[in-house]
Amino acid sequence: MNSMAKIEDDNSYVIKMRRHFHEHPELSFEEVETSRRIREELESFGLSVKAVGKTGLVADIKGTSGKTVALRADIDALPVTEENKDPYASKNRGVMHACGHDAHIAMLLAVARRLSREREKLHGTVRLIFQAAEERPPGGAVDFIHEGYLRNVDAIIGQHVISTIPAGFVATYPTVAMANADEFRIKIHGRGGHGSEPDKAIDALVIASYFVNILQSIVSRMTPAFKPAVVTVGTLNSGYRYNIIAAHADLTGTVRTFDQGVRNKIRTEIERLLSGLCTSYGATYEYEFVEGYPALVNNPEITAVIDKVASEVVGRDHVMHPDPAMGGEDFSYFTKEIPGSFYFLGTGNETKNITSPNHSPTFSVDEDALKYGIEIMYRSALQLLG
Repeated sequence: MNSMAKIEDDNSYVIKMRRHFHEHPELSFEEVETSRRIREELESFGLSVKAVGKTGLVADIKGTSGKTVALRADIDALPVTEENKDPYASKNRGVMHACGHDAHIAMLLAVARRLSREREKLHGTVRLIFQAAEERPPGGAVDFIHEGYLRNVDAIIGQHVISTIPAGFVATYPTVAMANADEFRIKIHGRGGHGSEPDKAIDALVIASYFVNILQSIVSRMTPAFKPAVVTVGTLNSGYRYNIIAAHADLTGTVRTFDQGVRNKIRTEIERLLSGLCTSYGATYEYEFVEGYPALVNNPEITAVIDKVASEVVGRDHVMHPDPAMGGEDFSYFTKEIPGSFYFLGTGNETKNITSPNHSPTFSVDEDALKYGIEIMYRSALQLLG
């Protein structure tokens, strides 16, 4: 089979697999059928597959003795009801591959299929990591670490599709790629009463509303201007009825940082502001700060290899080097253990009306871009093996 025929064969396969997984999404730690189908495909390539954690999988493609390079794909979907009308739209209502993990599975399977046919090219081992639950902390990456699947691995690569970058473009990050992704949960306890007699009550809803506003002063007035940070309140739930003063208010939110000192300071300042406000109104509170995925820091040497390969695949002028993203990724656990690099594969296409962002109910990918992801992972693995 010549090189063009191989590319066409890979393209047909990756689209078929991506559509299958898109049609049958499963939530984090519940990817039972997804895992079963991945295992089925890998075993059809003649590979021995092992279970990791609840639904993760690992398989090795072994060549001659040498280094070991790991390639990772996450496999979980999101609790989103799909609004696309494609014939392969999600059949599981309320669950959707709205972040493109279906494409990640399909591309890694395509790479595995090609490498398993070309083992004589491998001067070492390629470890395939199909990881559960990226979307739900603590995530599935830790299972691979705890079960020892990073031991003696020399490098790891992860890629992620993104619709805000056009198809045919790739974004790489020499060092810091993504942020610390933390969560806070707050309960404010006041004293309920009749809406006509606020002086006899302690209005938890009013306190919560003030708190949401003063919280923004942490980034604008309490952290260094040259160290990025985001503090966002995502939910505020309070009250019973239009004429009843709320006795309680529940808030949840997220904190995104790159610097550990800033991360610690924001954690402290949230409670300091909360304590002061509740004390002034006579309310009490509960506060929980949950550290999520750590900042994702790439290895510059591995990134340089991916950068070079991507330039060969899509062209030097189509390789971008944007600022780090404030999103979170549990691939960061891998790069804290061993050298690795994580990059973004552009899959947006305005002419095809593929513009909705990741996590949207109308998210989609330009499937014609998936061949670039296959080629970059395949060539990068060979380059890193040496």
